[in-house]
Amino acid sequence: MSDRITQLQEETNLLAGYMCDSVGVLQNCGEGINTEKGKADITLFAKLISDTTSNINLLIDSLPTEKVSADSQYKRLTALLKENEEADKELIKTKKLAERQLELIKSASSHIASTQLKIRTELSSRLS
Repeated sequence: MSDRITQLQEETNLLAGYMCDSVGVLQNCGEGINTEKGKADITLFAKLISDTTSNINLLIDSLPTEKVSADSQYKRLTALLKENEEADKELIKTKKLAERQLELIKSASSHIASTQLKIRTELSSRLS
C-alpha cells in the first residue's frame, strides 16, 4: 500500500507542476493565445492535467477501503511479534552454531600451522 501512496504523492506533485506550468504558459501567451502555438500549448496542458487526474483517480480507487478494527490489528501485531521471537531464537541458534564452527576452524588452522612448522623445522635440521 505504501507504494501506491508514494505513487499518489508523485502524481499529485506532477499535477501541481502541470497546473503551475499551464498558468505560466497562459501568462506568456497573453494576447497570442489564439495562435497555433498558444492553442497547441493549451491543448497539451489540458491533456496532461486530464491524464494525471485520471491516474490519481485510479490510484485512489486501488487503495484499500475496509477499516481495520483495533482487535484485528492487535491480533496481527501479536502474530508478527511471535514470528519475530521465533526468528530471533533461530538466529541465536545459528549464531551459536557458527561460533562453534569458527572455533573448530581456528583450532584446525592452528593445528595445521603447528604441523607445518614442525615439518619445516625437521626438514631444515635434516638438510643442515
